[in-house]
Amino acid sequence: MTNLWRRIHKYPAMLNISYLILSIIVCIFFFSPAFAFVTETTEPASKDKSYSTDTSKQINTSSKATKEGNEPETSSEEDQYLQKLTDIATTTSDEDEEEITYDVPVVINDKVEVYIKYFQTRGRKYFEKWLARSEQYLPMVKEILRQHDLPEDLAYLALIESGFNPYAKSRAKAVGMWQFMKWTGKKYGLKVDMWVDERRDPEKATWAAARYLKGLYDIFNSWHLAAASYNAGEGRILRAVKKHNTDDFWIIAKHKRTLKRETRDYIPKYIAALLIAKEPEKYGFADIKYLPHVAYAKAPIPGATDIKIIVEACECSAEEIKELNPELLRWFTPPNVDQYEIKIPAEKIGIFHANFATIPPQERLNFLVHKIRKGETLSLIAKRYNTSTESILYLNKLRSARYIKAGAEIIVPVRGKRVATPETTAHRQKS
Repeated sequence: MTNLWRRIHKYPAMLNISYLILSIIVCIFFFSPAFAFVTETTEPASKDKSYSTDTSKQINTSSKATKEGNEPETSSEEDQYLQKLTDIATTTSDEDEEEITYDVPVVINDKVEVYIKYFQTRGRKYFEKWLARSEQYLPMVKEILRQHDLPEDLAYLALIESGFNPYAKSRAKAVGMWQFMKWTGKKYGLKVDMWVDERRDPEKATWAAARYLKGLYDIFNSWHLAAASYNAGEGRILRAVKKHNTDDFWIIAKHKRTLKRETRDYIPKYIAALLIAKEPEKYGFADIKYLPHVAYAKAPIPGATDIKIIVEACECSAEEIKELNPELLRWFTPPNVDQYEIKIPAEKIGIFHANFATIPPQERLNFLVHKIRKGETLSLIAKRYNTSTESILYLNKLRSARYIKAGAEIIVPVRGKRVATPETTAHRQKS
């Protein structure tokens, strides 16, 4: 090659010829069909980039390319299915989906997933029942929480406390939908005596729970710790926070000796129940038959009034009245208050007032309190007061006469004209 260039430089004419040949080669290269093909094929590459932002265009383009090529066409049935998918993609927007939000901190970790799995499997039978029952009370519970400026999602604490069951009673003798102990319930205004147990009143117990939770949050400034305190008591949680120098529930819960297992699992259990309750279909609870919310009105009842009289005046069933008033321990309103507000179906309030006004006071209820002496039987007591054993069983919610024992107090209906009032009841109890 070097010798060739030496020879060219010796002969200038040959050099000129070389430059001429080089120019011809360059012209042929730039204007040849091969170069034109290269420039044409580079254009669609930029178009393909724009397709990547539009899913429907990608589907249509790939479908067209398949039909134009030699590959076999898809069946008409498959084409229709693909078209349906395309239509769904183009007509469904993110705005159509309801966004699920939470107003308490939600952490999903291994422990939470354990309880999600438990509610989906071994605990499914009862969790379905809890979900079905929840709609009876959730509107009322959330409204009370709103009035206290509390997160509405705290309503789902009642889901793991009792399954929204007003009659729930724990081994520790916590009672009602919010599982109040007797002394805690009284502290927050719930009356518990021989006539009523307001821990079983869903509305009154929710008011008490709201006040309790608000106070706990004021102490801890953390809903996880406030909820844990609802379960274990604020004293125990305060000691745990001080011991580990943290207000992070998850860090405290790692220390098994600090909190009982029930409290360590309380927040994971609550979050799992909250997640499922707010998106039941997502977690496999698609066929829940929710019980309807029952609207009720309140009517003041003077003195002690037999539930049967209320049922007759209301023109409804005894079961409806009992379901709305689970706090009543007897088959009558408490005699130790001047007036007692009883709940009746909202649509019956007008009928009730009209009918109740026509019932004479002496027909509403006459009774006295009898302290059972040693050796007394229910039949002897009934004979003494000229009444029936069935009436005594009814008023005291006793299934059998065998359940009575010496020293206990029972309610005995009497035929006297004097109506039971707080004063007469107190007098009779002393006597």
